[in-house]
Amino acid sequence: MKSYELEIPREDLGIVIEQTKLPRVSNKHFYIIVYYEKGKIQFSIYDNTKGKPYRARYVGPSLPKYLKSYLVEKEKAESKVETATCNKKITVFPHIGSDEVGFGDFFGPLVVVSAYLDADLKREIEGFNIRDSKLLDDDHIILLGHALKKIVPHIKNVVANPKYNELVKEGYNMNQMKAMLHHNVLVKLAKKQKYKGNLYLDAFTSDNYYKKYTENMDKAPVIQLKNGEKNSLVIATASILARFYFLEEMETLNIRYNTKIPLGAGANVDKFAQEFLVKFGAHNLKSVVKHNFRNFTDLFGDEQGLC
Repeated sequence: MKSYELEIPREDLGIVIEQTKLPRVSNKHFYIIVYYEKGKIQFSIYDNTKGKPYRARYVGPSLPKYLKSYLVEKEKAESKVETATCNKKITVFPHIGSDEVGFGDFFGPLVVVSAYLDADLKREIEGFNIRDSKLLDDDHIILLGHALKKIVPHIKNVVANPKYNELVKEGYNMNQMKAMLHHNVLVKLAKKQKYKGNLYLDAFTSDNYYKKYTENMDKAPVIQLKNGEKNSLVIATASILARFYFLEEMETLNIRYNTKIPLGAGANVDKFAQEFLVKFGAHNLKSVVKHNFRNFTDLFGDEQGLC
């Protein structure tokens, strides 16, 4: 038997739990949140430091395919390869950047937007006080979004819940989806604007994994920018547009079901989901939520509700 050390991004935990077919066993260790065992095969996922990936250990004759992208040893070996991640303010225009919304929300779609700014467009929106959308309330986002969508060239990609859940069943993890969606909107906008320079996004994975996730897509000079919304006006603009379109999608759901769906994935969302299930039934609930989230497992269990 071999032992494999893993790091699982917080947002991928539900995917890993769904794809693990080993028997789940209770354990007495408070720091182990999930434990599986079958014969000599063992799989433990540990409680994480807040904001950090979950640590995990798999003991078995070989590592299952769906876990290989989380292998720590592989990550360390590949980290010696020169990467394209940077941590500096981008002040040269034009350039293109992208951002995403919805990856942390149980209800609603994923939305990824790329945006383009040249020097003239930059001057045109200077009075808008553009910053990271997470620092703005939804009313402000809606006002800015209506203005920006008319001024700033951009491409959006909205992945509805049924398509998202289909991709999860096919084995795509959260970072893989994120990479492919970003790459798609960045390349499309570059072609539309006849732009040949670097393409920027907020860093979320290693450069080697990004290349792996997008290896079958068009080649492009993508730079992962640390603190992207702070270091790039274009990424901050894309973040506002992405949030704006996400809020539009959520408002459509609110109107359809005559309700107000809470965002995020916390206790208030659990309570709302239970009420939604009683009122509208399992079919409707499953069509508007992400099946790999902990909230879904709490409602339906590990095996139920996924058919």
